[in-house]
Amino acid sequence: MSKGGVVVLIIAALVFSGLGFVVGQVVSASGTQAGSLDDPVATQSYVDKLFATRTQDMQADIDELYALLGGSSISGSGTTDPAGSGGETTGGATSMTVRVTSDDVNVRASASTDAEVVAGGVASGTELEYLGSTTSGSDTWYHVRLSNGTEGYVASWLCAAPQ
Repeated sequence: MSKGGVVVLIIAALVFSGLGFVVGQVVSASGTQAGSLDDPVATQSYVDKLFATRTQDMQADIDELYALLGGSSISGSGTTDPAGSGGETTGGATSMTVRVTSDDVNVRASASTDAEVVAGGVASGTELEYLGSTTSGSDTWYHVRLSNGTEGYVASWLCAAPQ
């Protein structure tokens, strides 16, 4: 084979290798979804959207369970009341509690991170009386009562599920 033929083969090999790489990248990118097993990298907005959707689905399931257990649920306003009586218990029934899982948690006057703090610095492990929950945007907040009688709202992502 001549020198010219070898040069043509080398150039052809480089061109086809580059073309194969580009086509492979396009095919690979078009066939994956962010956060899937094929593409584990996900943006914060994707995670937030997925979390909000799953949280709403879970809240609907919780509302169904409360209804099956004879409690009332006011899903239209985004509030659930496990005792069916404004959070009060009667006839010796025990109330539900939530356990704080983060340090220095703030209890707020309403279900918002911008709301006034009515009790600050609640320690991890503290149990609060659960009065219900409310959804504000894509966030769920627990309506709670502290041992001193103060009522307020705590972000659900800072606590364990009500028990």
